[in-house]
Order: sequence, then C-alpha cells, then structure tokens
Amino acid sequence: MFSHSPNHSSTQSLKRAITHSPRHAMLISLSLGLSLILLPCNLSARDQPLKRYEFSLPRMGTTFRIELYSPDDATASKAADAAFARAEELEQIMSDYREDSELMRLARAGVSAPFPVSNDLYDVLAKSLRISELSHGAFDVTVGPLVELWRNARKTGRLPDASELARARALVDYRNIELDAARRTVFLKRAGMKLDLGAIGKGYAADQMLALLLSRGIRQAIVVAGGEVALGAPPLGKAGWRVAIDTPDTGPGNPPCAIVLHDAAVSTSGNSRQFVEVAGKRFSHIIDPSTGLGLEGAASTTVIARDSATADALATALSVMPVADGIRLAESLAGVAAFWVRQAGSEWKRYSSRGFPTSCLGPK
Repeated sequence: MFSHSPNHSSTQSLKRAITHSPRHAMLISLSLGLSLILLPCNLSARDQPLKRYEFSLPRMGTTFRIELYSPDDATASKAADAAFARAEELEQIMSDYREDSELMRLARAGVSAPFPVSNDLYDVLAKSLRISELSHGAFDVTVGPLVELWRNARKTGRLPDASELARARALVDYRNIELDAARRTVFLKRAGMKLDLGAIGKGYAADQMLALLLSRGIRQAIVVAGGEVALGAPPLGKAGWRVAIDTPDTGPGNPPCAIVLHDAAVSTSGNSRQFVEVAGKRFSHIIDPSTGLGLEGAASTTVIARDSATADALATALSVMPVADGIRLAESLAGVAAFWVRQAGSEWKRYSSRGFPTSCLGPK
C-alpha cells in the first residue's frame, strides 16, 4: 500500500474536476489497498508560480489518480483528459475481462498463426518476457489459467483441486510465447494458453500517462495507477515526491516508512487486501507459477525502478522468489532497488538490496 504527497506541506481534496489546494489534510482510500495521504503544506505565488491540480477516474478495475502542476485550468484539464483517454485505450488493448480486447483476440487467434499486434501490446509482452527470463519464471505472463482458478476460489471459498491445478500449470510457460520484432507478431505455441497482464499492465499504463503529460509540457506530475506510482519531476523547489510505504508490520506506534523520489517509479506487492482464506489458511492473489498456488502468509515487496512497468513486474517476481535470490536480481539491474517485509513466526523481518532508502530499513 502506498501513501504519497509532494515533499512539502500542501493538500487538497480529490475531485473529478480540477481543484487546487485548500490548507487542510485529507485521507483518501482507493481500491486495491492504495491510500493517498496528502500532507498539509504552505504554497504561495512567490515560491510556486504553478497551481496544483488533482484528477481521478476509474480505469482497469481500480482508481487512477493524477496530480500535476500547471499554469492554468485549461492546460491542466486537457492534459489530464488526454492521459485518462490513453489509459482507456490501453485497457481496451490489455484487459482479460473484455472479450473484444486485443489481448483476448490474441489468445483466440494467436495459437493458429503469428498474430499481428499493436505496438503497445507487443512492447508490454516484450517487457514481460524480459522479466520472466531474469526471474526464471517467477513472473510469468502466461499465468492466466491459474489466475482464473484463483478468481473462482475467491468467489467460492474453495481451493482448486490437484487435477485442476495440474491442467492449468501445464499451460503456464512464458517460453511458449514467440515474438517477431520485425513483423510485430505474437505466436502462442500451446492451445488453451491465457495471458494475464495484471502484474505489469497498470505500471505500463502509468508510464504512458506520465509520458503523455510530459508531451503536453507537464513535467511536475505523479500518476497513481492502482498500486503503481510513476513520478515525474518534483514540485518546484522540493527534493521530490514523498511516497509512504504501508507495510504489513505497520500498526499503532509503527507508521508507514517514507521515501522521497522523482523521475522514477515505485510498486509494492502484498496480500493484505487481496487474498482468499480457506480452512484457516490465507492465500495471496500473487501466484507462484511453479506451484500454481497463491503465496501464503503476510508479506510485502517494494521495488523502485526507472519505469513503472518494470517496478510493477519485478514487485511480483521478487514476491515469489526467495529473498536472497531477489536481492541478487535487484542488485544486477541498473536503477533498481528493493525492500522486503516478511513474517518469521511472531516476528517481522526486513531486508533490502543496495540502494534502497534507509528510512525504511531500521526500527521506525
């Protein structure tokens, strides 16, 4: 879970229409466990010539939020509308809920012959396969058959049986996707394969929305896409945007740790909000492709990366991998740092790769 605010002390209410900052604090809870804590601050025309705006809309099954700084209402509103339209375009491409989405058309037609796809779908699949290879399949975009089983388990409260898991697992292997960069085609080598972009799609959308804002001249901006955070340049005169990471060991007297970043991305994966509980066991929505099972126990994994798609996918991969292997992977990648919270009996343990801000590492 995230909480974020610019690294200063102004706030404003979250509204669909453009607004700007009254001097009060507000807590806004969004779906998928995302919270935005806007901290009080003082802004004046003297030290901040731009005005602050916030916008939000439902996209991809959650709430997307944009905060930006703009010289006037019209510029802010047009830029935000264009960014949300870009998110809607990507949802129509990547959704596994919409039968007419490009992803679902690929699943139906891509098993008989290489299927021509849009640049967006090709690019997000190429990024997915790269993370799959780096993580040796801990992240796997072909996990769709298992996701379907666990969605049903959440509805019925019944775990998939061994035969169901075996049939689904047989269809999960990222190496059965064949990309042709020259022709921009995708070929699925096994009938029945189902692709799931739930662990990278929102991050990719956040990147694209932030890029669109930049193309409109909006540099000081943040895009929150569900649990994914893409950060642009910091507010004028500030070190960056404050991102508070609400870990499962957070409680009374143990508030979220906070980091300050700009021109980067942050993603946290955990099971505090999305899980199924059967016979006293809690299974996360995060699935280990090697077993077909949802992860057990309370945990969270946070990744900082240069782009949100990478942070999103790695947060899932590093959740599945043993912490020691995850540290090695994170430290092998430029611009990546990671932070783990794991439960060991009645105690909580924290781990990090090199480069993760120290504000989250020791006793809070």
